[in-house]
Amino acid sequence: MTDDIETNSEVMSEEESKLTLLLLDDEADILKTLTRVLRLDYNVVSFNEGEDALAYLKDNEAAIIISDMRMPQMDGAKFLSIAKELRPGSVRILLTGYSDMESTVRAVNEGGIHTYLAKPWDNEGLKLTVAKAAEFYRLTQERDQLTNKLEQKNIELASFNQQLETKVLQRTKALREANQSLEKLLKARNQTFNDILSTLKAIIQYSTGVPADHYDRVAEQSKAVAAALKLSDQEVNQVYLCGLLHEIGLSARKDAKPALMKKNPGGIPTTPDANSELGAEIIGQIKRFAPLVNIIRHQDENYNGTGSPSHLHEDEIPIGARIIRVVKNYDYFVASENNRNRMTAQSAQRFLKEYSEVLYDPEVVTAFMKVIGNVEQKDGIERCVGISDIKVGTVVKRDVFLPNGSLMLTAGQEINSNLLEKLKKLEKDNQYPIAVFI
Repeated sequence: MTDDIETNSEVMSEEESKLTLLLLDDEADILKTLTRVLRLDYNVVSFNEGEDALAYLKDNEAAIIISDMRMPQMDGAKFLSIAKELRPGSVRILLTGYSDMESTVRAVNEGGIHTYLAKPWDNEGLKLTVAKAAEFYRLTQERDQLTNKLEQKNIELASFNQQLETKVLQRTKALREANQSLEKLLKARNQTFNDILSTLKAIIQYSTGVPADHYDRVAEQSKAVAAALKLSDQEVNQVYLCGLLHEIGLSARKDAKPALMKKNPGGIPTTPDANSELGAEIIGQIKRFAPLVNIIRHQDENYNGTGSPSHLHEDEIPIGARIIRVVKNYDYFVASENNRNRMTAQSAQRFLKEYSEVLYDPEVVTAFMKVIGNVEQKDGIERCVGISDIKVGTVVKRDVFLPNGSLMLTAGQEINSNLLEKLKKLEKDNQYPIAVFI
């Protein structure tokens, strides 16, 4: 019983997989013959009248349609033309005699036939022709299905792209708004940082009495040296900040005025005590300034290890501290109002070179000499030079006072030959270096 059910299912499955083939001919014998030849491979439906065949096609699909040409009520060309409108996907075959070529041409034009079969036909040739028609039908169906799927996928893709574009626009808007908020926050934080920095500079200036331009000059020149030594951007920025704040320790002392130039117990000339340890302690209270602490603390270390507060030696001293040491000492030598033994620029430079590897890092000294050496550089860095470095056409950046306090030059004034000769004579007569800022 079970075997019978399985057999019947297989038969039904085979029948369902067969293509439907519609036959139209007014001669019953021809229909029977064609049906007998083709029924094993196709579901064959046959009709004697064209109207009946068309009625069937209105409600049913037919993969292949074979129609005779000469019929009394409706010829094959007319039938196939109407069948094409009802079932455009069907493969249409005309069955005709050799003498019906004119009708065949009309069937091709009106009915869109795929091919034709001549009477009398060969059964094997008939099967082969119909088999090719069936294959053509299946391929066409697969193509149409793939085309429909592709169109559907294109519609889905277009919809997805539209959704994606909308999401991208929304995300872009959100990111833009977030960036604007971050920019405002960063601007506010930078302003707060700058306000703190300005406040600290004002406190140092008030406590020490040293003009603010001294700290700006040390900071800018230190920054230039750090860049010349190819330090990272972060390190360059740290050196710059330390240049601005290197004497902050003096602001917490009662005797805040910088000491005069003195010599240490070993007889080596040194610079004023900026109280580096106290400065480091103050800077350490500000979290954002934490990277500056060691630079401030060790700015008075000697390169040979005899300095304070930790007697660090050579590369043990932070590079920023080694830079600050050279730049601030030079500025003190040539420009400090508290230095009664002020040097000319040439003398100060000779001092730095002489004490390289003792007080100063020789590499830093070399870089510093390059920074201040070309007084015609258009880098915006302010330099303090001696009269011998000035040329006709040089523009001074700050007022120039004589030792007696008299104003000699005003900021922005251009040096001419008469002024230059007068300055040289005054410096010689007073035997005191005149500092000129350019």
